[in-house]
Amino acid sequence: MKRILLLAGILLSGIPLIAQQLEGTYKNGADSIAFSNEKVTFRISGFGGLSSAQVGEGTYELNGNYLLIHTSDYPGEKSSFQLLDGSRKDTCVIKTVSLQNYAVQGILVESRNKSGKLISSKVTGNDGRIFFTPCDKITSISTSPMGYNSISFDHIPGKDYLIKLAENDIIENSTVVFAIRSIDDETISLLMLTEDFNTGKDRDKDLQKLEKKARKSNKLDKRLKKVYIPYSRRN
Repeated sequence: MKRILLLAGILLSGIPLIAQQLEGTYKNGADSIAFSNEKVTFRISGFGGLSSAQVGEGTYELNGNYLLIHTSDYPGEKSSFQLLDGSRKDTCVIKTVSLQNYAVQGILVESRNKSGKLISSKVTGNDGRIFFTPCDKITSISTSPMGYNSISFDHIPGKDYLIKLAENDIIENSTVVFAIRSIDDETISLLMLTEDFNTGKDRDKDLQKLEKKARKSNKLDKRLKKVYIPYSRRN
């Protein structure tokens, strides 16, 4: 009898999320995921890099122990660039700054030609600047900074650029997949499996393969606890 009860407990422990719709906000430090009706917003760190956080917003669906988030355009702050008059002949000057206008060093900036072939890649110095010389064959410029929102844009001859970098790796217009488990009534665990899920003929099998790959690479789950907003009584 005890064995039967134990087996039943094991089987039931993996299904609470299937039978319920997620609501409310779950947090752990700066990490959070908030569910409201069919919408969800998340900020989860540690999956894309040691110090980077991945953020997104969209609709969601539960498929067994998998949470699929169909992200839309992100409404928060994004990286942007500003055109400046060229300051040096045959040279394109690029400066990267934070949203607070502080110079950001260590940012990889790449230039490409009209065929998309890499021409040059440089890392910004202490003043946040890099110089591309010559620049007559450059048609596009891009950044792929760890911990910041990447950006790419077309190059206009005779122009320099001021790039303002927004924090976090922003995920838009793709399907993010998390393995999700219920630890207790107030705690869930999340493990990001992919930020760009493209399913084949057997979605369940594809999801299982993604989780197996993530577990094999020793990725760690994130545990988040539900946050309750105190009720404020109006007089």
